[in-house]
Amino acid sequence: MLSGIGLVLTGVLLYDVYEDWMIQGNALVSTVVENALPFALLLGLFYTVGELWRGEYGDAFVESVTVWTVGGTVVTALLVGWVVGIQSAQNELKPWIIVLQTTVIGATAGLLVGRRTATVERARDRSRHRRERFESLFQNTPAAIADLRLGTDGLVVEKANPEFDAQFGDVRGNPSEAALPGLDDGTRRTFQRATATGERYTVETTHYAPNGPKYFVVQLVPYGTDVGTDGTRSYILYQDVTDIREAEAKLKRTVEQLERSNEQLQQFAYVASHDLQEPLRMVASYVDLLATEYGDELDDEADEYIDFAVDGAQRMQSMIDALLRYSRVHTQGESFEEVDSEAVFERVLRDLELLIAEADATVTHDNLPSVVVDENQLGQLFQNLVSNAIEHSDGSPTVHVSGEEREDAVVFTVADDGPGIPPDQQGRVFELFEQSHRDDEGTGIGLAICQRIVNRHEGDIWIESTPGEGATFHVSFPKR
Repeated sequence: MLSGIGLVLTGVLLYDVYEDWMIQGNALVSTVVENALPFALLLGLFYTVGELWRGEYGDAFVESVTVWTVGGTVVTALLVGWVVGIQSAQNELKPWIIVLQTTVIGATAGLLVGRRTATVERARDRSRHRRERFESLFQNTPAAIADLRLGTDGLVVEKANPEFDAQFGDVRGNPSEAALPGLDDGTRRTFQRATATGERYTVETTHYAPNGPKYFVVQLVPYGTDVGTDGTRSYILYQDVTDIREAEAKLKRTVEQLERSNEQLQQFAYVASHDLQEPLRMVASYVDLLATEYGDELDDEADEYIDFAVDGAQRMQSMIDALLRYSRVHTQGESFEEVDSEAVFERVLRDLELLIAEADATVTHDNLPSVVVDENQLGQLFQNLVSNAIEHSDGSPTVHVSGEEREDAVVFTVADDGPGIPPDQQGRVFELFEQSHRDDEGTGIGLAICQRIVNRHEGDIWIESTPGEGATFHVSFPKR
């Protein structure tokens, strides 16, 4: 079409030269000068047509040039023809009007072409900036990245960033067997199909480098077709996760070791507590037999020694029982389910009736919210905290238990009016065999059991206390 337009316009100009020179008798020089500029413009048109024929531009560019050329030709011909036709009908040609009209066409065409050129230049600048940013990212990212082309020989590395070269060497131009390290034949074929169909694909692999195995997450990202080589393109990214995998393996080994250690500890606690039961019973029995058989023959000091021995055996028995309960928190814990905390606490009060009566204690509570926990362990928690508050308060103690349902947790509070716990002891009272200054006769295991129960439920337990003003224990269970 462009060639046809050029030939038609060339014919018109040649005819004009012929008519001026041969028919009208004008000097050849003058008619050549008259048509010199149009001929120069036609040369530019034919040069552009030649470039288009050589295929140096894409279809979109050829289409755009054709549309603008045809549009400019048609619009110019119509407007000039319209003006000349009107003036011919009026029997008066006005050359300056024709020049003016042609100038309007040129100005408008220049404006449109200039605007479009400016738009293209702006788009080109944005594209260049994006390309520069991408190139900077491509060159400096810590991931190993290669630009792949899918050809007849499979995936070939066209370009690679420095990290890729550092990890695997220069593999540009090599077929996929050598260019994509750490991937087996099946994965390479999958990558080829994914590149051809434009699908992203991710796989984990191990690459055995000279300094040891390295672990990678490999991602394939297709991005289109290369017109110049008629090949489908994609990026492949090797993300080094060696440190993460080694840390995970180390953590797994540590967890396994801790689990074995915990099992051995629990087994030791269970066996030790059972094995100690019989010697303690024997000690208690023989001491009691000694007091019965020879009580009349012993003096007051001997009786005191016997009382010490009995008291020590009883305290040891209590510690063994508590240690056994401590070891069973995880090994014999029941599943979590929604529990009526109010009903659980009422059962605890019935179990503590004798202790409450002997201490002349007052235990009150508000409506306690339901919570998803191990029901037996919730009861054990309430019992340990309430009995701890009663046993370590002066006079006739008062204990108040309340609960609060928060957005993400249920919090229970056990407050007493006892002597309180100094700040420097509040963190240690939950440790095994640790006792506060007010806990001179306990086993030092009750609060440790509470801590262990709370840990199993992924909750939290803490103290608020001022010496001489009582202590408040808070227990938080996450909502499930």
